[in-house]
Amino acid sequence: MVTRMQSYRMDDMTKRALEGPYMEEADFDLKLIKRTKEIVKEHGIRFDPQVIIPTDDTMVDEVFNAGRQLLLELGFYCQTTKRIIKLEEWEINQVIRSLPTAWTLGEGKDSVVMHMRRVEDPTPPVIHAGPTGTLTTEGDVYVKTLRSYAQEPSIDSVGAGTLATIDGFRIRKGTPQEYRAAKTLAGWARDAITQAGRPGMHINDVAVVSPEAKICALSPEHGLRPTDGMLVAQMIELKTSLAHLSLIEHMLSYGCFVGNLMTPILGGYSGGPEGTAICTVAEHLAGAVCYNASYHYLSLTNVRNLNGTDRLGLWTISIVGQSLARNSNLMSIYDCYCAAGPGEEMLLREAAAGGVTASVSGMNLMGCGSCGGKLQDHLTGVEARMLKEAGVAAAGMNREEANGFLRQWLPLYEGMVDISKSPKGKTFQELYSLSAAKPNKEWEDKYRKVIGEMAALGIEI
Repeated sequence: MVTRMQSYRMDDMTKRALEGPYMEEADFDLKLIKRTKEIVKEHGIRFDPQVIIPTDDTMVDEVFNAGRQLLLELGFYCQTTKRIIKLEEWEINQVIRSLPTAWTLGEGKDSVVMHMRRVEDPTPPVIHAGPTGTLTTEGDVYVKTLRSYAQEPSIDSVGAGTLATIDGFRIRKGTPQEYRAAKTLAGWARDAITQAGRPGMHINDVAVVSPEAKICALSPEHGLRPTDGMLVAQMIELKTSLAHLSLIEHMLSYGCFVGNLMTPILGGYSGGPEGTAICTVAEHLAGAVCYNASYHYLSLTNVRNLNGTDRLGLWTISIVGQSLARNSNLMSIYDCYCAAGPGEEMLLREAAAGGVTASVSGMNLMGCGSCGGKLQDHLTGVEARMLKEAGVAAAGMNREEANGFLRQWLPLYEGMVDISKSPKGKTFQELYSLSAAKPNKEWEDKYRKVIGEMAALGIEI
């Protein structure tokens, strides 16, 4: 087992956040928009819709170099102080060299080792699953939802659930109910993994908004343990706050894993897939240096369709994953957001495409978020199983083979990725037996149908 670093230079980063160059946030955004576009041209980065998994290693490496350049030029913006945390190239390189290549997640018989994966790596990816960014009904439904993931033998970690209400009270940022929700979510996650017979399983997060509220989830007896983790978000794009840095200070002293959560918007400030890719690399590097992150969640979102499983999204995910795998030990986790909902074959096809792309590109896995995360209780363990199993099946596949599969696979669903047209499916309660937290025959039959389609194209689950 690798021991986590406790060398985070909190005092130094805080000093920079308080004394760094002053800039209005709107001016920082404008500078990012301008320089991202220019740096893409300087490094010759080009999106090709016919090559979903890029095979040009020179361009892959240029994405990494461009992302590092963007971070060095712009810095990491602190919203609290309106100042820029400036970084030096030597300290970025020092962090990259010092990162471990494996983490042990969870404890005892339920622990799993997550490795730093490389391009075309035969090592199977680890999956962090759960109701990714999707509202879930409180109480027994939430516990059974998490249990539906934990009961899947292929799932390695659960968590990341969001509640609409707590004790019937709407949860608002910064309210007492949000603090109560954080503590309750952690306890319910412990209940779910215990019911599934995997009490030592890694819990990856409690999804409340305020960093201050998240601290309430940390408890070895009843909440998140040092063998668990929590996500610490970056704001869009390349931004943090003193509250987020303060959360990291507490997490490091507690000893749990720090997950750097990025939600880059494809079609937002960083532009198209090329600009989004280099901005995302910069956010990984900022998370490593400023957050001392153990691993990094790449939650790419299309500004129009709220998914990351179309050609634009998959290309961006792939080139980011490859650039990090070839040039660093930054463990990137693909957070799979899909357009379709549970009970729909389209959702399984989206998850399969994401799993293949991320696995071949050197990433681990997270998901799935269905319907763009917009519909309550539209999430189950079956689509997470598909994401993981597709990733395992693709481990060791070369990029040309994976591209051959994806060229035939994407036309099966890409005409419906528009969020207004994609099928919404059914809720967890409609697709599962609540008493056993097991999927019904209809949903299992669709899973078997889709893996049969994959087998016909050369990927065996």
